[in-house]
Amino acid sequence: MSGVPMSYFLSGRALSEGMTFTLAGEEARHLLKSRRIKPGERFALQDPEGGRFSAELISTGRRQATVRVIGPLPVPPLPARRVVLLQAVVKDKAAEWIVQKATEMGVAGLVFFPAQYSAVPRKNQALSLPPSAISRWERIAWEACKQSGRQFPPAIGQAGGLDAVLEDHGPHRDAESSGWLLHPGGSPPEAGHGSAAPLHILVGTEGGFAPAEVEAALAAGFRGVGLGANVLRSETAALAASALALMGGSAAGGEA
Repeated sequence: MSGVPMSYFLSGRALSEGMTFTLAGEEARHLLKSRRIKPGERFALQDPEGGRFSAELISTGRRQATVRVIGPLPVPPLPARRVVLLQAVVKDKAAEWIVQKATEMGVAGLVFFPAQYSAVPRKNQALSLPPSAISRWERIAWEACKQSGRQFPPAIGQAGGLDAVLEDHGPHRDAESSGWLLHPGGSPPEAGHGSAAPLHILVGTEGGFAPAEVEAALAAGFRGVGLGANVLRSETAALAASALALMGGSAAGGEA
């Protein structure tokens, strides 16, 4: 195995060169049933500390696999720029898509919060997402890590509303950071390639943000940013802005 393998499996235990052990559970099922790895074939394993290793499948048993650790592998670095998505609550499928793709791209964190135009407004109340929702997003993030080669998933959190988001993540908290408010009529985003300045991106629902929310975000130091003339879905806007921030480029026009 040469180069940096993209996908990997989780060992659940510390790994070291030359060791042999039994891989069981969901990871073994995925290895044998989904990926159909055969004895003698090599693949990548990552341990809980983030160490990445080349491994060889020695033999298979009932719902388990005996593997031998060959040697260490390099881990792809995260983007130099720390980008955090501040995402207004959207429908479950859209939220899951955002978590998956943002993880693949290298976004450092996601914070979900209720906005005025969210499907279930919860103004001035704690979001209180059920633990099952957070756990599901964390599983999705880990699967995206394993598929893309990312070492660890982004931090996923929640906030009680826009006021809490602005208080905890506004550009005023750090002179070196900046913030984008995705909003129709905003100016094109600056190219992110080569920039290491932390960035927080506020993303609304399908209806965007209410006028009062826009005023509050601008007052907190966020800059209105547009992503072209077309109206984008919330999940499309979130990932388009993340790509521009992490990889560079610019978009002309106004609506996001």
